[in-house]
Amino acid sequence: MNTPLRYALACLAMVGLHGLAAAEVPVATAEALMRKSGVWAQLGDVVVQVKAGIAQSAATGTMTPDDVKRLEELAEDAFAAPRLRDAFLREVSQHVTVAQSADALKWFNSPTGQLMTRLEETFSANFDDMQRVMNDGNKALGSASAKRHALLTQAVQATRAAEGMVAMQINTTLGVLQGVANVAPSASTPPAHELRRMLEAQRPQMLAQSMGVMLTLFALTYQTASDKALEQYVKFLSSKSGSALSVAMNDALDKSLSGAAQRLGSGIPKVPDAMRL
Repeated sequence: MNTPLRYALACLAMVGLHGLAAAEVPVATAEALMRKSGVWAQLGDVVVQVKAGIAQSAATGTMTPDDVKRLEELAEDAFAAPRLRDAFLREVSQHVTVAQSADALKWFNSPTGQLMTRLEETFSANFDDMQRVMNDGNKALGSASAKRHALLTQAVQATRAAEGMVAMQINTTLGVLQGVANVAPSASTPPAHELRRMLEAQRPQMLAQSMGVMLTLFALTYQTASDKALEQYVKFLSSKSGSALSVAMNDALDKSLSGAAQRLGSGIPKVPDAMRL
């Protein structure tokens, strides 16, 4: 249920929640949701994607091979799968209700639910080159029928994928900068609240761009799924439980990646040229 967009320091996904009743679900149930939705596997891909982003950025920067290696080691620790999964699991177990988890597990156990999860996991595992992915996605979107285009648009809207992408871009950026500031304070660096204000001012433009990006990525991710399967997926995502789970998991992803970004930022001052990436 989670199709991520991963940039150098973030992955994106489409899952999240807002205003749920405070009934917690057992950790085992939350883990089942993560595994059956594909999030568990996708969180295991994040560190590989972050390192790929570092390598691509370093290719046009001034970092030495040793500095790149050190930064990659920091990323391996900060974005380690067990760390991300534990943080995500805590959030989901606290904010998803028993009824919502039951509805979601019913969907994930259905043939179409299993198909969509497989497609999302495959997409995540092969997300190693942003340019290639976007080129392939644009081809898939360009060949989509009007009906298919409408279904993909509905899926992007129902998952709040674009909103989630923007939130994670802002929060992971702030996380890295806050991590740097914690260990290497600088009088020239604006305070956190000022940095957030500057980034929030760009949110409308970021959201407009993200809508197009996510539509392209959805087109590629679900390229082999039938229109009927997409219709069923949109129906689940638009349901009360599907919508609530999307928001809850989106929030969990945002928080887990933001924490990882801050850990990475704390180590960056130890890598002399890392800030030039």
